[in-house]
Amino acid sequence: MCNIFIDPRAAVKVVPAPWSWLWPLLAMSVVVGVTTWLNAPLVIRIMQINPPGNLTPGQVERALPIIEMTQKISAFAVPIFIGLMTALSAGILSAACAVMDIRSTYRNNFALLAQTLMFGALQILAGYFVLRLKGDSVRTLGELRPAFGLDMLLADDASNLLRGLLSYFSIFNIWYILILGLAFAYLTGTSKGKAYGATAPVWILGMLFSVVASLFQR
Repeated sequence: MCNIFIDPRAAVKVVPAPWSWLWPLLAMSVVVGVTTWLNAPLVIRIMQINPPGNLTPGQVERALPIIEMTQKISAFAVPIFIGLMTALSAGILSAACAVMDIRSTYRNNFALLAQTLMFGALQILAGYFVLRLKGDSVRTLGELRPAFGLDMLLADDASNLLRGLLSYFSIFNIWYILILGLAFAYLTGTSKGKAYGATAPVWILGMLFSVVASLFQR
C-alpha cells in the first residue's frame, strides 16, 4: 500500500490482484473511525466553550449526550461513506474514460482510487497529532481541521468559501493529485496529459465537498 506514496508504477502492478482494493479501504476506515472516536471528547469540550447557534448553556448541556453519541456513531458510519464516495469517484473516472477513449475497467479504477485513500489517511493522522499538540488551545470546530494547505496564507477574517477552496490544496492533496494522474497513466498506458485530464473530475469532486463543508464551519 505504501508504494502509492513514492512509486506509482509499482503501485499499479497490484491493482489487478484480487481484493487489492480492500486493504487500503480498511486502513482508511480504521484511521477515520479511531480518530473520530478519540476526538469525540474534544468536540464536546468545544461545544461547551463555544455553543453552536443561539443555544443557551442549558440547552447545550442537554444536547451533549446526543452529540457525543452521534460523534461515536459517525466513527462507524464514516467508513461506509468513504466506500460509497470511492465507488462514486470510480464511476466518474470510468465515465471520463469512456468520453476520452481510455481503456480501463470500473473495477481497476475503484482499486486505484482505493489505494490513493492512503493520502487522506496520512493527512487525517497528521491532523490528529496536531490537535494533540495544541491541546486545550483548540476552541472552535474549524480548528478541528488543522491547516496544511494554502489556507494558511489567509487572514483570520477570510470568507469560509475561500478558506474551504484553498484548504483542499494541502500538501497531501497536491501530492495525491500528482500521483493519481501518474498512476492512472501507468495503469492504462495512456499519456500523462490525458491521464491528468481523466482524473481531474475525481479530485474536483473532493474539492467541492471541501468547499461545501467549509460553509457550515464557524
